[in-house]
Amino acid sequence: MSREKKINVAKALSVQLRATEEAIDTALSEAAHLIETYVTSRRAIRMSTIIGNDVHQNTLKAMMALSTAQQHMTAAHANLTLVQAQIGLGNVAVLPADDKPAPPPPAGRYATPVEEAVIAAE
Repeated sequence: MSREKKINVAKALSVQLRATEEAIDTALSEAAHLIETYVTSRRAIRMSTIIGNDVHQNTLKAMMALSTAQQHMTAAHANLTLVQAQIGLGNVAVLPADDKPAPPPPAGRYATPVEEAVIAAE
């Protein structure tokens, strides 16, 4: 197989890998938003925490499963890096230049205290 064809295949794989990783991140974010919305809604109608507690618990379990999926995708990403070397592409850049997210802004520049707390926890 030509080097050009290998690079094209690697690019297609990297695009799909990135899409998969982003989908898991999005699912985690949406699940967190569901919990936030549920708690806010429950408080707005002054509903007891006992009612509907399964919603909260099951969403947290789903988030843990998504976190595990994220760890597996990280391992798959590392495996694909090894495959890249095994097929002779070595350190060829196959991802778009914007593959890595920009570093977060300095503390105190987030829209909500929740965002501030997330960054502080990292």
